[in-house]
Amino acid sequence: MKKVVLALFVFVMLFYSNSADAMFITSNFNVDDEGWTANGAVVSHESTGGNHGGFLKIEDTRDDTFSVFAPSKFQGDLSQFNGGLLSYDVIVLDPTTQLTSIGSGFGRIQLQGGGSNATFDYSPDPPIPSALFWKTYFVPMTADAWHTTPENWDKVLSDVTNVDIILEPNNWSTVGLDNFKVAAVPEPVSLFLMGGGLLGMFGRRRRNNT
Repeated sequence: MKKVVLALFVFVMLFYSNSADAMFITSNFNVDDEGWTANGAVVSHESTGGNHGGFLKIEDTRDDTFSVFAPSKFQGDLSQFNGGLLSYDVIVLDPTTQLTSIGSGFGRIQLQGGGSNATFDYSPDPPIPSALFWKTYFVPMTADAWHTTPENWDKVLSDVTNVDIILEPNNWSTVGLDNFKVAAVPEPVSLFLMGGGLLGMFGRRRRNNT
């Protein structure tokens, strides 16, 4: 029975992985900067030191808040990601910087599209990035999380024309960005039912063989 359960677990995880692979957009920066740009900062590709592989280095060039802009692969009809999850990794690259507080704008993400926009904000207390290790941030892809109506959320996702995120924790910062991903999350109930059905199938086969 233990072998059956293990095989079931492996099958479900492979199914989840294969399904997720077909339903996400990501920038892992393992090869280059993937077309990311910035306003008020210089971006460059670092081939090592990321949260596995390469990462995007973002260096402030002026005493002002900078934003980074996602490339075109994060644009277009993103309706399939409604109810999914946006995630990204950040690290502070100034070795002497030990942050105890940051500006309220850090981590603010804006989606524009369909003649409208939606904004996610950690306000009033955005989580503080680390100067010691990579920190992962998660953003639900729901109308409630983005403080907008379902109608406006659907309008924005149907034709996204711009994705930008504020990543400056304080003035004159240098940060790293890695593994920026928008994923459609499979329903846990569907995976549970699939696993239950397979377990029942294995159980019937075992009884037939005894």
